[in-house]
Amino acid sequence: MARKVTAEKKGPYPIDEDELEEQGGGIYICQCGLSDNKPFCDGSHTATADEEDGVVYEYENDDSDGERTVVSDN
Repeated sequence: MARKVTAEKKGPYPIDEDELEEQGGGIYICQCGLSDNKPFCDGSHTATADEEDGVVYEYENDDSDGERTVVSDN
């Protein structure tokens, strides 16, 4: 399974000690592209649980609540 994600940032995101504290001392980085708390995971990846291997999906507005469409199906 894969996802088309629209990225707007043009550089790295520095994580400082204050943000580590806010996240409880440990962090999980979003890999699905759907988190509203980027770069941190907020659990939005649960929306991807039923995605099929070999299919590329796009979520409207890169939002887990957005409409999911198939971009390509191999």
